[in-house]
Amino acid sequence: MKDEMTPEEALRRIAEVDRRARRPARVVGLLYGVVGLGTIVYWPVMFLGPAWSQVTAGVAWIVLTVLFVGYLGGMRVQDPKVTWANKSNGPVTISYVVLTLIVFVFGAFFRPDDPGGGWSAALIALSLCAGVPPLYAAWRVLPAGR
Repeated sequence: MKDEMTPEEALRRIAEVDRRARRPARVVGLLYGVVGLGTIVYWPVMFLGPAWSQVTAGVAWIVLTVLFVGYLGGMRVQDPKVTWANKSNGPVTISYVVLTLIVFVFGAFFRPDDPGGGWSAALIALSLCAGVPPLYAAWRVLPAGR
């Protein structure tokens, strides 16, 4: 028996396939957003928070990294925007690594014994800067997932 479908049903099926193909890009975009916001929170907590919050932030960061890398490795559908954001020599990766290293060096080597308001403000500003590349990637990837 011949399976014929109406044009409306064909369009519905095409839309469903398109939605399934773009879902991974949406998840990656959301993960980039979480990494960006997590970066902004992580560094001040690590250098200014009490020991229990540092341990919590460290464990959360490891879990987030494993989820992010695991999801990217398991993606079956390749999206051009996700590929652009994940390039190891791309602007998102390079700027994120460089800015994160700057925050780390600033916090690890230039932290005074009793950090004051100026040093804390500088750390927060650097943390905001370090969070921008993944947030930008999220902004670029999320519209591709719609």
